[in-house]
Amino acid sequence: MKSLLLGIFIFIAYVPLSAQVFSGLAEIDKAKKEGFYTYLNTEEKNVTNAWKEYLKKTGTVDAGRAGSIHVDQARISSISDNPINLLSIITEEKNKIKLFVSMRVGPDNYIQTGHEKFKEASQWLEEFAQIINLQESLRKEESKLAELKSAQFKNQRYAERLVRELDSNKRQTELLTKKLEETRIEKEKILANQEQNKLDQKANELALEQQIKQVQSAKSKVK
Repeated sequence: MKSLLLGIFIFIAYVPLSAQVFSGLAEIDKAKKEGFYTYLNTEEKNVTNAWKEYLKKTGTVDAGRAGSIHVDQARISSISDNPINLLSIITEEKNKIKLFVSMRVGPDNYIQTGHEKFKEASQWLEEFAQIINLQESLRKEESKLAELKSAQFKNQRYAERLVRELDSNKRQTELLTKKLEETRIEKEKILANQEQNKLDQKANELALEQQIKQVQSAKSKVK
């Protein structure tokens, strides 16, 4: 158990704690939006669930058309003292999950490269990426643990089967040993009967010879 916990600790310790954040455009609710994005190494459903939980700290989370997720009056103190209009979309690109975020902090004022709050917004998104990385690490470790438990269970079942097989083998051996003893005794009886039969045959042959002589002697007297 100690070695397993140490392995989990080492694995998590090497999880990248920063993510690359890029500026760009994305279509959200059938409209092109300026914003920034990052890539996450996990399944889309994991990102979606975690992202909604992450956004709950900023305000009411709503689902838009075509899978968009938004918070109309998001409050993120590290980025702005005023509410932010936050739109986001999660898509898959080249086996990676792309999380695109559009933040409008004022009329036609979107955070992207060069914006005075781009660094803070990037750090805010990186914090979410850290959460995803740690959750993914935990899922992998839990998966390994489940595999080990499954292997242990199979080994235990196999060990129990071997015990049953040994017990069955022991009973069969005892039956065979008993049968061999019965067969040995039966053989001795047969051999003894065989010897007695030889003696009986010899005695009968002698008696037969003697009787033949008696019959011949009686015949000679009748003449």
